[in-house]
Amino acid sequence: MQHAGRGMDGILVVAKDPGFTSHDVVALVRRLTGTHHAGHGGTLDPFAAGVLPVFLGLATRLVEYHMGDGKAYRATVCFGATSETDDRAGELVPGSGPEPRREAVESALGAFRGPIQQRPPSYSAMKVGGRRAYDLARQGTPVELAPRAVTIGRLDLVEWDDTDPERPIATLEVQCGAGTYIRSLARDLGAVLGCGAYLGALVRTASGPFTLTAAHSLDEIRGAAAAGPETLAALLLPIDAGLEGIVEAPLTAAEVIAVSRGQQIKPTHRPQLEPGGNVRLLDEDRKLVGIGSWKGGRLVPDKIFVAAPRPAGAPGGDGAEAGDGAASRPRQPVEQRLRIYRAGNRMTVIPGIGALEADLGRLYVAVGVFDGLHRGHLYLLRELRRAALRAGARPAVITFDAHPEELIEGLAPPLLCDPDERLVRLEAAGVEVTVVQHFDHALRITPYDGFVAAIREKVDLAGFVMTPDAAFGYERGGTPETLAALGEREGFSVTVVPSFLSNGEQVRSSEIRRRITAGELAGARALLGRDHGFTGVVAAAMPAGPETELAHLTFELPVCLPPDGEYAVLLGPAWQPGRRPEPAAHPSRLTVAGGDVTVARPEWPLAERIRVVLGQASTLALSASSGGLLASPVVSAIISPGGNAARSLLPSARQLERRESKS
Repeated sequence: MQHAGRGMDGILVVAKDPGFTSHDVVALVRRLTGTHHAGHGGTLDPFAAGVLPVFLGLATRLVEYHMGDGKAYRATVCFGATSETDDRAGELVPGSGPEPRREAVESALGAFRGPIQQRPPSYSAMKVGGRRAYDLARQGTPVELAPRAVTIGRLDLVEWDDTDPERPIATLEVQCGAGTYIRSLARDLGAVLGCGAYLGALVRTASGPFTLTAAHSLDEIRGAAAAGPETLAALLLPIDAGLEGIVEAPLTAAEVIAVSRGQQIKPTHRPQLEPGGNVRLLDEDRKLVGIGSWKGGRLVPDKIFVAAPRPAGAPGGDGAEAGDGAASRPRQPVEQRLRIYRAGNRMTVIPGIGALEADLGRLYVAVGVFDGLHRGHLYLLRELRRAALRAGARPAVITFDAHPEELIEGLAPPLLCDPDERLVRLEAAGVEVTVVQHFDHALRITPYDGFVAAIREKVDLAGFVMTPDAAFGYERGGTPETLAALGEREGFSVTVVPSFLSNGEQVRSSEIRRRITAGELAGARALLGRDHGFTGVVAAAMPAGPETELAHLTFELPVCLPPDGEYAVLLGPAWQPGRRPEPAAHPSRLTVAGGDVTVARPEWPLAERIRVVLGQASTLALSASSGGLLASPVVSAIISPGGNAARSLLPSARQLERRESKS
C-alpha cells in the first residue's frame, strides 16, 4: 500500500518577518516548493512576527484538525494612547487618564485570565453581512462586533519599561485559545486602567505544537530551495505532525485495504474513546493511513492518504499496488477519461468548452460533477429544462472528466456512476448539450468570470441554473450572487432554485457514498432514487464449483462499494452513450472481500465491461424473461418496463415536461 502523495507533502513551520502578510508567505512557499496546494494554519497580522505553519500538498487536508490549537505570544503593550486599529498601524490618540504603575498593570491582568468575553477589533477579518469588518472600517463605517468567548490560560508581565513615564511599555507572555485577539487584549487592558493602550509589537512563539525554536526563516527557506528539492523537503515535518493527541488505531493489512476504498470497518484493535471522536489510522508499520471517526462500533474513514491497491489483472497493472513510485513523482494534470461520443439521440456531447460552436444555439447551463445523477441532480435538471424553455434556449450541462478532488486533494472519491452511464442518464434527463471539460490546474485557478467569458466567446449564453449553495471558479467565487451581478452587466440570467431535500436534509453525493460504504443500502436507495450500481471490467474467471465459476472484477476508476460481504445483484452490459441501455436482468451473487470483488458467473455470456446493480433480496426472484425490471423510478424513465426494443428509451425534454405537468 503506497502513500498517495505526489509532491512536497508536509508542514513547513515558517518564522514570519514583520511586514509580510500571511498570504505573502504562503505565496512565496508555493513558488519555492512548486506546490500549488498550500495554506497556513492561522493568520498573523502584517506587523506581527513569529510562527506561521504552512501546510503543503496532502497536509492541507489536515489543517482543520489544527484550527483549535492554542497559541502563545510575546506582546508589547504601549500605554497612554489608543489606536483605531488597536495596534501601532492606526492613528494614535493620547489617553486622558494617568499613566499606570507596574503594580496596577499586574493587578489588572487577573481579570483577563481564564474564560472571558472579548470584542474583536473593528479592523479584523471577521465578516459582517458578507463583508470583512476591515473593509467597512476603511470605508468610514466601522462596526462594533459582538463579544465572543475566548480563553486565556497564561498572562504574565515579564518586562516593564517606564523610561518615558507618560508612555510606559509592558511586555506580556500570553498563552491563549484559538480566536483570541491580542490587539483586543491590549485595548481592553488600557480601558480598565483608564489610560488607553495599544499593541506595539507581537511575536507568536507557538502555534499548537509548532514553536518558534523549530521555525525556519524566509532566508533559510530561500537558501534551501536554491540548494535543490531534497534540501527544501528536509525542512518539512510529516503531514501528521502535531496530531499525537488524536487517539490512534492500528490496522491490519486487510483493514488498510478496506479503508483505502472508503469502507467502514470493525477494527481488530478497538480504539478507546467516546463515539464521534477522531482517530488516527495507522498501518502495521505505524505510518499514517488516514483520519477517521469512531461511530457505532465502526471506524468511519474521513480522510485517507493511501491509494487502494490495483487488483491483479487490472488494466495497466500486474498485481502491483496502485501508486507505485507515485509518491516521488510531481503531480500531473488529471488525464481525460471520459470517452466522448457523438450521441445517436438528441444529446450532443462536446469535448470541452473550447470545442463549443455557435450553431449549437442558445444555451441555459448547469455546472457540476453530477456523480450518481441522484434525486437532487434530477430535480436540478428538471428546473434547468424549465428555465431553458422559458428563455427559448437548450438545456446544457458542463461536467468534468475527473472529480475535482483528485487534483485538489490527490485522491478521487469513489464514483457513484460510471462516466459513460452518467452521459446516458444526462440524456435521459432531457439534457440536449453536455460539455465534458478536462479538469486540470489551469481550470482550477480560473476565476468564475473567466470561466463564463470562455463560454460566451463560443455560444449564446442564456443563463445558469443553481442552488443557493452552489459555486464554481477559483475559490468558489462564482456564487449565485456574483453571477447574477455579472449577468446584469453581460446580458444573461441566473435562476436560483431551492436545494432538494429528503427528510429535511439536502441530498449529497458524499452522504450517498457514506451510506453505501456503511452498508446502508436502503438509505442510499432513498437518496439515489434507484438501487446503486457500478461498472467493472471482467478481468479473470476461476472455478467455484461444478456448475458455476467466479468472475473477478477490476475497475478503471475508483467505485463506491458496500462493506465486505455477499450481496444479491443483477448483472447486465455496461451502458454507453448513443446505444440503447440494456437493463441488468441476470441474477447473480456479488462477493466483496478486502481488495477482491467477484461475481458468480450466470448463464449469460459476460461482456468485457458489465453493470452490477445492488438490489433487494427479492430481486433474485425476478425472472430474466420479465423484462429485467429494475426497482428504480429513475431507470424506469430510461428503460421501457417491457424491454421493448422498438420503443424509444430516451424521451425528449418536451415529453418529460408534459409528464411532469400532468403530475
